[in-house]
Amino acid sequence: MTHLKHDNDEKLHRSDYPDTSSIDAMMREVLHMLGNIDFAHDVELEKIEKNGTDQTLKTSLKRKIVAAHYERREPYVALLTTLRQRQHRLSHRI
Repeated sequence: MTHLKHDNDEKLHRSDYPDTSSIDAMMREVLHMLGNIDFAHDVELEKIEKNGTDQTLKTSLKRKIVAAHYERREPYVALLTTLRQRQHRLSHRI
């Protein structure tokens, strides 16, 4: 994520960055990463559910997994929001 965010931040803050196709490509990359994160999250929850552990422990583990999932996703969601805003501004310039 660090490399993605750093590279994209530089591009997003340049005033001479008129190419919406580049933003589209970055958005696809971010959406792909979010899909991977969500898939991994679903797999972890499924493992917990199939485990024969006590229900109270399962609930506690699920909460931790959900919290970690949110924390892992948040930077990508923020970046996607920034990209959408930039795309919107650029589309109104044309």
